[in-house]
Amino acid sequence: MQCPDSEPSWSRSACGAALRLALLGLLLTTAAAHAQPDPFSRGFDAVPVKPTAAQSSGIGLEGATVEPVGSYRGALLFDFNWRILALKLGDEKLGNLLPYRLDAHLLFSYQLLERLELGVDLPVTLIQGDNFSLLGDALNAPDFPGAAGVSGTTLGDIRVLPRVSLLNPDRFPVGLALVAEVRLPTGSAQSFTGESGVVFAPRLAIEKKLGPVRVLGNAGVLVRPAAQYLNLRVDDELTLGAGGIVDLPDISRLREVKATAEMHLRTPLARPFNFDQADSLKTPWELLVGARAKVWGDWGVELDVGRGLNVTTGYGREALRVMLALRYDKTFKDEGPDSDGDGVPDVRDRCPTQPEDKDDFEDFDGCPDPDNDGDGVADGEDACPNKPGPKENKGCPVEPDKDTDGDGVIDPLDKCPLVPGLKDFDGCPDTDFDEIPDGEDDCPDVAGPPENNGCPYDAPPYVVVESDRIRIKGNILFETGSAVIQKQSYPLLDEVATVLAKNPTLGPVQIEGHTDNKGSRALNVDLSNRRAKSVLEYLTKKGIDRKRLTSQGFGFDRPIATNDTALGRAKNRRVDFKLVKSELESGPKETLVPHGQPPPPGTEPVPGPGAPPATPAPGAGTPAGKK
Repeated sequence: MQCPDSEPSWSRSACGAALRLALLGLLLTTAAAHAQPDPFSRGFDAVPVKPTAAQSSGIGLEGATVEPVGSYRGALLFDFNWRILALKLGDEKLGNLLPYRLDAHLLFSYQLLERLELGVDLPVTLIQGDNFSLLGDALNAPDFPGAAGVSGTTLGDIRVLPRVSLLNPDRFPVGLALVAEVRLPTGSAQSFTGESGVVFAPRLAIEKKLGPVRVLGNAGVLVRPAAQYLNLRVDDELTLGAGGIVDLPDISRLREVKATAEMHLRTPLARPFNFDQADSLKTPWELLVGARAKVWGDWGVELDVGRGLNVTTGYGREALRVMLALRYDKTFKDEGPDSDGDGVPDVRDRCPTQPEDKDDFEDFDGCPDPDNDGDGVADGEDACPNKPGPKENKGCPVEPDKDTDGDGVIDPLDKCPLVPGLKDFDGCPDTDFDEIPDGEDDCPDVAGPPENNGCPYDAPPYVVVESDRIRIKGNILFETGSAVIQKQSYPLLDEVATVLAKNPTLGPVQIEGHTDNKGSRALNVDLSNRRAKSVLEYLTKKGIDRKRLTSQGFGFDRPIATNDTALGRAKNRRVDFKLVKSELESGPKETLVPHGQPPPPGTEPVPGPGAPPATPAPGAGTPAGKK
């Protein structure tokens, strides 16, 4: 490929330079962006990280601390950057197109309102090195258009920096502020001291105070016109920063000494956090450290140094940065008259004619707060003035009752507050699940019926016919709150059916249902009636003549034990079989019928030693089902 001879000399040189660029693959370190059609347009500031104008902030990081209304800060800051725009051939650095630059920033900020601070930065580039001839020499094309030089002295982009306090770190665990920075295109786009259009750089500032340390964090975006120089492209960026300010002891005449350290990151929104050295879109880092102090009255000085950590990947990050500032920080202690004498000046007093009550509750607004917590109980009568609560509790909140063992039964109602238990047993455990709490169970580890105090019988349960009833050892169990008989009670009922079947003249039998005193009388009468009827229907299905059976529920009207204890209530939950007419086929008033053995004719059927009794229900020894 050749360049035509008919073109002007500078054009032929440019053509040759373009060929050389294609062969050399020159790289300029970059921040981010979209391509521009004109590779020589420039139009961006080669020093992207700027000092902050805000009071109580870092070097370049914004804080969230709010100064009193009327406070202001002024500073004259000199910013020297060395080697900020490098020309490279592969990994070989040929030199710096901008070997150095010295800027002066006139910074000012003013606390206009309690939550609003206005800041401004007026920058001027005083001196700037020009080594663009290096590009022409490298390409052997001195009149190459991209090798045009830059102005040594020029105005930079004016920055307007309003900062709105969202959370004051002196009042909240974490401070939060919004900075809505606007950069006006007053700088020289061709000299790399300004942008080609308006730049908007909103960001959030977070601050946490930890004793003498203030931790700062910034996150935002920088929306700018796209710009390009050769293969260096810049466009919209994500900006991140973190750091801290440490208060140090006074040193001789130096007062309010502070040390600062910050890390700044800028990465293209088009390709964030790209660390590929071969890509023109990159993520540069910059470290800044410094110290400041007041030396005379409100006058102070500040010295900061920094450099880029990825020195091959970002414009304006190459070697060394030094900043020196003369500061004047005026924090107003006397803010004018205080009409009500409450210590809050009228300029900040929302109630200038009503004195603040100084009770450590919103004392900053100057307004009295007769009822801090808004619970309707005046602070003078409120035992908990900052916590709302009912008047009957002297304005204090009604704290939820404690449940130490976590069993769902609050301590005031828990008879076993340190051991998890069951609600039905007032929070006490039932280890053997016989529905008798361990504290009232004579055999807490072995299930047994309530009539035997929770202990099992020595022999399995059997049915005993007495003069006025059929007595069963064990109990009939029901599903909780219903009349459904549990299956484990079927064998016991089968024994009752056997007794009735083998003694056809026995009865009639009245089946009586009983409950404990939990719940209303009407509920318990109804439940006991339905349970007694369920037993009657079961026996009928087993072949017992319906005419021999009646059923009735008595609720809790006929207790056989106290209802004040779980054991007593378990005894009261029962089914009784009363004999309305007791006429046995033969002999005595009392008959014991062993399981599976009919009574011998003409003899009293008393079980002999070793005779098997009636088959126990699997749940024999457990009380009747709970309501």
